Amino acid sequence: PSGVYLRKNARRKYDAILKSACRLFLKHGYTHTSMDAIAAAAGVSKQTVYSYFTNKDVLFCHMIEDECNRHSPSDSLLENPALTPQEALMRIAQGFMDTIASQRGLAIHRVVMSEAGRYPRIAQLFFESGPVKMMRLLTTYLDRQCASGAMRVDNVELAVHHFFAMLKGWHQMRMVLKIKPLPTRKELDQHVRDTVVAFCKIHNI
Repeated sequence: PSGVYLRKNARRKYDAILKSACRLFLKHGYTHTSMDAIAAAAGVSKQTVYSYFTNKDVLFCHMIEDECNRHSPSDSLLENPALTPQEALMRIAQGFMDTIASQRGLAIHRVVMSEAGRYPRIAQLFFESGPVKMMRLLTTYLDRQCASGAMRVDNVELAVHHFFAMLKGWHQMRMVLKIKPLPTRKELDQHVRDTVVAFCKIHNI
């Protein structure tokens, strides 16, 4: 029982730190948010924060990864043989759209864009923790499907780039810049379906 309590207590602290960090990063930006402020907001000591996250970069990456994991399908789901290629692509596409269209996802994107010019490291952290992980997910899935003979994609890397570029389209730019009228949930869902259909036609899936 004591071990269970310790694990639950550790998880609560982890979640509190991550939640507080996210709120402060999105309110004040990366460079103006200190580990001291995060610790105070989470109600823990700075030593506790460092015991979970070795530095601010790691904490920032965890925030981005948490947002991606909140929406993207798991590797185990994509390994399900009952899932057709079209269904798997829909899961990946919907997860990506939900990530970039969520209020938190858009706020993270704006923070990164506002600081990337002065602090290129922020852009690199965002790119590797968010977009690259999503791209690897699709790359792994397509590689597996091609290896099994379920589909044929001549250039997987290029196909992955095209897939996510089509998904972002104009919608993400309008949402990031808050250009009205903003796309509705129905319009975003239809865009996801249209993108998957187009991708499948291109690659004869």
